Formats: sequence, C-alpha cells, structure tokens
Amino acid sequence: MDVLMPRRTRSRWLWLALASWLLVTACLSLPTARRSEPSFPHRVHVVDNQLACTFCHGSVRSSDTPGMPPPELCAPCHDRFDPNKPPERRVGAFFGPDSRYRTVAVSGRGDDVRFSHRTHVTSAGLDCTTCHGDIAQQEDVPLQPLAKKSECMQCHERHGEGNACSVCHRTVDRDWLPDTHRTSWVRFHGEHVRAGSERSVDNCSLCHQDATGCNACHQQQAPQDHDQSFRLRTHGMQASIDRSRCAVCHTQDSCQQCHEVTRPQSHRAGFGNNQQRHCVGCHLPLADSGCAVCHRDSPGHATASPLPPDHVPSMNCRACHGNGVRLPHPDGGHLCTACHR
Repeated sequence: MDVLMPRRTRSRWLWLALASWLLVTACLSLPTARRSEPSFPHRVHVVDNQLACTFCHGSVRSSDTPGMPPPELCAPCHDRFDPNKPPERRVGAFFGPDSRYRTVAVSGRGDDVRFSHRTHVTSAGLDCTTCHGDIAQQEDVPLQPLAKKSECMQCHERHGEGNACSVCHRTVDRDWLPDTHRTSWVRFHGEHVRAGSERSVDNCSLCHQDATGCNACHQQQAPQDHDQSFRLRTHGMQASIDRSRCAVCHTQDSCQQCHEVTRPQSHRAGFGNNQQRHCVGCHLPLADSGCAVCHRDSPGHATASPLPPDHVPSMNCRACHGNGVRLPHPDGGHLCTACHR
C-alpha cells in the first residue's frame, strides 16, 4: 500500500503524524510545566511536626502581611535532613536567588482591596483556619485564592462589621462601575444574571440590594426580545419555560385579558370544525392546555361516546375505525379507551 501511495500523499501523512506526536508530547508535559518548582507540604510541618502557623509566618500578628520564612529559619532542621535528599528536594530548592520563597499562594485580591492580617488575627481574634480552611492537611501550596468574597461578607455580617464598599476597598464605591458595565451592559446583563456566575462583578446584589431596582427598570423598559414576532408567536413558548420572568410586569390577569379578545395563532381553518383538529394541540404530543382561559363552559372529555355493548377495552379499535371509516376527530395515536369507556 505504501509503495503505491503517491509521494505527495506520503509526505502529507508524515507531517500529520509528526504534528500529532508533538501535540501528545505537549499535553503530557503540561502538569510538569504548570509547577516546575517544589511545593511546600503543610501537612508534614503542621500536623506531623506540630509547628504553629506563626513559626513560619512570624509577622501575622503585627503586620498587614503574614510574612514568609527565610532560609535561615529552615536551616537548623534541614541541615540534618537534606544531605541524604536529592538537590531538588533540599530546602535551597524552595527559595530563589534573592532568598525569597518561590511558590506563594495567589490571594486573588485586587490592588484596590485592603486586607490586614494583624486586624483579623490580633484585633478580631480569628484563627488561621477561619480563612485558610484545611491548608494544614495539604501537600501543596494552593495556587487559587484562599477565601471567597462571599465568605468574607458573611463573616463581616456575623461580627457586625458591615459590608460597605469602603470597609475593604480604597476606591470602589456606589458610583463605581465595573468594566463589564461600560459596553452594551444594558443589552447583555440578563445573560450574566441567568448564568449563575460566582464572580463578584456578576453579583448584582452587591450594589442592588434587592430585586426592586431590577423590576422598576424592566417595568418601564421592555426587553430587547419583545419585538413583533415575540408578541404574536414566541412569547407563549418562553412563558411556559420561565413564567416568573413574565410576572415582573405581567400578572396572570393581564394574560387572560389579552387571550380572551385575541385569537391565538393556532386557531386556523379547521381548528374547531367537525374533525376537531384542536385536539392535536394536546395529544400531539401531550401538552398542558390553557383552553379554560377562554372556554370555561365547554364540555369535557368525559362526554365522549361510550364503548358499544359488544366492545371490550382489549379490542384493537383501529382495525375497524379509521380503516376506511371516517372518525369524528384526528387519530392522535393515544389509547382510545382513555376517553371512550
């Protein structure tokens, strides 16, 4: 097969195989590239050797920052342990040329946020685990933020500190707008709200304390999708998916008032004739019916003609009815004896 394959095709296959090999190699090397330096095992130091958090983070009670241990603090113990370890596992591998620790947890705080360890540990008397959780049991330094904003706000509420912007932010206030609010925010903000994002920038309640502000705006300004097609055709389908969205402006009474004077689009020719084609609105497929909005006194399905005396429910109705015999209604494929008993 290879001998008969044209040279250009063979060359193309070779390049494809090479590209695939490079892609697989790159993917396999991703975990190593993500964290090339060793990571501090808290469990070995805090749990196994019973070291207090303040042994390494000495300035946590007196400074805004917790402080990081210098190599000299680690040396008394590691000078005894490290000679039998490979170089990449010795204490020197944990520090850079400037004697600063290589892997530091990302706080996730912006430059605008003010946070003081001294205030929380010394003044408020909080334990380290309040914010840092089970870090004492971890083998790696967590690279993600250690505490979520929602947790900070809940703690502030419990301790009576309040959650005014100025408590934690230097420049953010009620008049400050996130970057997402500057470009087409009025048009796309609904998508952010419905997505359930946990980002602070997508949490409306941080500035809009309740839904009153949302409702007041939406009652005056119709959403972008409320065009002519929505009014005549598609609003019913969207209302059946999320009726609470409509209830912001439209009560149940307003829906009924409109439908009592406006014939639905489904009421075309043949909808209510002798063939009773309106049945397919529920039976193809079975769906919820809102007929009672307009037809409150219509006879129900219980008035269907009963089975003749010589008929039993186990009979195959379609062997005779509908096989050349005209039915009073379309055959929806449902069980005939559900109505004809």
